[in-house]
Amino acid sequence: MVHLKIRYFIILCLTVFFLWVQFPITSFTDDIDPPRVRARELGIAIGVLPTGKNNAITDIPGVKVGHVTLNEGDSIRTGVTAILPHDDIWKKRLFGAAYTIHGNGEATGIARINQAGWIESPILLTNTLSVGAVHDGVVQYIVDRYPDDNIILPIVAECYDGGLNDISGLHVKSEHAIEAIQNAESGPVHEGCVGGGTGMRCYGFKAGIGTASRVLPKDRGGWTVGVLVNSNGGRRHQLRIDGVPVGKALEDKELKPGRDGSFIIVIATDAPLTHRQLKQLAIRATHGLARTGTPSTDGSGEFVISFSTANVFPRSTDSGTFQIDMVVNWQLSTLFQAVIEATEEAVINSMTMATTTTGRGGRTMHAIPLDQLKQVMKKYGR
Repeated sequence: MVHLKIRYFIILCLTVFFLWVQFPITSFTDDIDPPRVRARELGIAIGVLPTGKNNAITDIPGVKVGHVTLNEGDSIRTGVTAILPHDDIWKKRLFGAAYTIHGNGEATGIARINQAGWIESPILLTNTLSVGAVHDGVVQYIVDRYPDDNIILPIVAECYDGGLNDISGLHVKSEHAIEAIQNAESGPVHEGCVGGGTGMRCYGFKAGIGTASRVLPKDRGGWTVGVLVNSNGGRRHQLRIDGVPVGKALEDKELKPGRDGSFIIVIATDAPLTHRQLKQLAIRATHGLARTGTPSTDGSGEFVISFSTANVFPRSTDSGTFQIDMVVNWQLSTLFQAVIEATEEAVINSMTMATTTTGRGGRTMHAIPLDQLKQVMKKYGR
């Protein structure tokens, strides 16, 4: 019996040795990125205000996010992301505002937002050449639900993903927009190479969707501000994280300059803000974006869309008027701070959660190396 056990042990050892020789461990791990984590898991805590439960735009009650990711073959790297202010935004409008930082891009419906002062559509993000298909999908979704509504102005914003994606193949269809809306859910938000962020890059690193939130102190209203970004701009040397010149520290002399890109920023809050006040919040997002390093060049298109869930516009009233709540202006300053912090952190999350991606023409966009990032931040006392 003892000899039999020894024989089995020897056979096991020989088998393990044979497998190790034929399939060394490195062959399984060399091409696999280390696990991706959010900025705070790296010890990078932006600003002074606390985050919400999920540190996401969905920390505002009723707000949901859904993705459809098209990652197929060797050249399709694109998708759609949907942000739902609430489940019945078509019937229950909310105060909203839009702001153009630099307009070398497209965001449908924003003229209507600033004219009416409200939003009445989900907000969808996709690639530059798929705005029409996604727009059609939103219209179809609303018409199917409300066949008597024939005035629909969807909000669709784009970023260019043609570096990694076969953008001219027009792979995003109207049904993908519908699916993204149907996929929308509250709770944690998938980030990085998902949905409309699948083919995006930021500061010379792979990026995509990122989100963050801030909660105000009770004596400042106790409201929550959430931000979601689609990051697709900036040059490597410009990147700063919490004030640290990370881009210069991780500069790659072999990295070829890419085209200037864009950032789409969506802001949600449960603070009772009017259109005018939401416009002020949208403008403050520029400060958070600037902290990451980009000057918003002439080749970029940055759009900000903001909304508040606190007041609902009824379709009609007997008196022709309705009551609203509104924050007094002196309360806005802390809300501004929340937007700035959440925008900066959302951009960082969009990079730290993204994975190295190879796409069209064999091009590879590498993810920001987290170990090196931690070393750089530590060097600067962060």
